[in-house]
Amino acid sequence: MSITQQKFNEKIFYAYKFLSACLPIYAFYTLLFKERGHSITEIALLLSLWSVFTIIFEIPAGVLADRWNRRNMLLLASISKAICFIIWFFSHSFPIFALGFVFWGISGAFKSGTEEGLIYDNLKFDNRKEDFTEVYGKAEFYGNIGIIMGIISAGILAIFTSIGVIALISAVICLMNVFIICQLREKNLYTARLGSESVNILQTFKEATTFLQGNKAALIVMFFLVVVASIGSYLDEFDALIINDFQLDHLWVSAIFGIRFAFIAIGDILAPKVQKKLKSIRQIFTFNILAGIFLLLFAFFWRQHFLLIFGLSFMVMAITEILLINKLQNQIKEEGRATVMSLYGIGQNVIMILFSLVYAALAGFFTLQQVYMIISIYCIVGTVLFLLVVKDNKGVRRNGST
Repeated sequence: MSITQQKFNEKIFYAYKFLSACLPIYAFYTLLFKERGHSITEIALLLSLWSVFTIIFEIPAGVLADRWNRRNMLLLASISKAICFIIWFFSHSFPIFALGFVFWGISGAFKSGTEEGLIYDNLKFDNRKEDFTEVYGKAEFYGNIGIIMGIISAGILAIFTSIGVIALISAVICLMNVFIICQLREKNLYTARLGSESVNILQTFKEATTFLQGNKAALIVMFFLVVVASIGSYLDEFDALIINDFQLDHLWVSAIFGIRFAFIAIGDILAPKVQKKLKSIRQIFTFNILAGIFLLLFAFFWRQHFLLIFGLSFMVMAITEILLINKLQNQIKEEGRATVMSLYGIGQNVIMILFSLVYAALAGFFTLQQVYMIISIYCIVGTVLFLLVVKDNKGVRRNGST
């Protein structure tokens, strides 16, 4: 029996997610740039360029994922990231490191929306679309477990070898993942619907934007995901700075990230169970207030002994994100699923750049503890404002459950 005839095997997808995230270079690439003679300013510029490159490729990649083969998109994404790490192994100059980020940007854009679309269409084809939250949540769980294992292995590898070699090992892992990706079943219901119908490539993009313009529930959910629920991922690059305020040694970086991703993984598993209690968009928004409260408590006490409370805030954000993505996926009917999610990805990258600038500005005037207090208050107030929008917007009542 061929792969296309078999039922969707989510375990293969879980293996892909684990291996795609279990990359030891994640813990050390900023140190690699520093080790190769680049300043903090240059490193910050490289990270900004990464987001810019992802934005550039996001929409073309989303349209391609809807009109071509999503399994092949994931395959090319893994190869592109491997090329990035191979370039970094040989690189010492700023332009070459930036070139590596071009390939990482391509990889990120090729994955954005493609994974969600592949899962949803495969489940829908098997009459299992109601399992999306569980399957997607477990996939994110295995991805976060992969990150934790990558961080742990990075610490061990750093004892025996250089950071450059760790980059090369990460490239090998990406190439190994190609063989797992080839075992995934490809189902693209948007392409199947088009059939031999000739549709302009721009039409796919127009369908996605028209969908968001005409569906208030989906638009509000996407905006909330971008400007509020994704705060946790925007903090990712800065959380390591906490150890300086706590006057802890570098080993605590692993502890902070380990706690962060462990709680995110717990949230991924709990999401289907929480979904049974939180049926409406409004209820999910209200639940997200807990994330801001936990983050505010951590910022108030500001001691390493309260890192578990810090982790709880990210657990709540992870649950919120999965439940809202499920709501968004259910709203999409005939439109290009990956293209819609690419618009979401663009929003995240734009806000990430703005968040970095705001974070840097706040850090110039406030202590790090105060910065985290401001961010937590923003999370709470932002959620309340969205709750008011949901309450007053009749379009949400028509297009989605409130």
